Amino acid sequence: HRDLHSFPTRRSSDLGPTTAYAGGAALAATWDPEFARKLGESLGKDARARNVNFLLGPGVNIARSPVAGRNFEYLSEDPYLNSVIVVSYIEGVQSQGVIATVKHYAANSQEYNRHNVDSEVDERTLRELYLPAFEAAVIKGHVDAVMDSYNLLNGAHATQNEFLNLKVLKGEWKFNGILMSDWDATYDSVGAANNGLDLEMPGPRFMNTKALLAAAKDGTVKEATDRK
Repeated sequence: HRDLHSFPTRRSSDLGPTTAYAGGAALAATWDPEFARKLGESLGKDARARNVNFLLGPGVNIARSPVAGRNFEYLSEDPYLNSVIVVSYIEGVQSQGVIATVKHYAANSQEYNRHNVDSEVDERTLRELYLPAFEAAVIKGHVDAVMDSYNLLNGAHATQNEFLNLKVLKGEWKFNGILMSDWDATYDSVGAANNGLDLEMPGPRFMNTKALLAAAKDGTVKEATDRK
């Protein structure tokens, strides 16, 4: 499974062979929460056997476009189905002492130009279609990690998006786990620090001592800033 990772990061190929599990689309097609739980348990056991602490999944973005590059690993085009399946999957993974990471938060609907594309979505559509599976993952599944996506949402990158990270995720949903970036999806030290990002992956290109100490000294990031 290509999304088995531990920190510090290692290539999944370094971990040796493992079971080729069905992708998210195939899992959702079962309409079977109990099977999703069993699959999560198996993934969790595989991760534990390799001393892997984080599973970089499940992916729950809505399959909006048939040519979206990562539809195979997402679940379906139905927010209710996704919300049910994701909870069981997370419970299975985390029952094995492995952290599940729900992704890619949020409105990640295409791979082309993924660092620069701006998903323009009104709030009602977000809450009715694009956010329910993430909400279920946090509130019902008690997921321990969330991964911000590459894209902008309504003009701001997800990793520095106040609405997504502070208002909804950490405010309304009371998420107190780890909010990490997708790999190389952090774009600004101050923006990320002030808008909820906890961990830049795969390394501190922006959220590093030099940048954040300078920002704290000039007041652009308050020392009291609590990204949790």
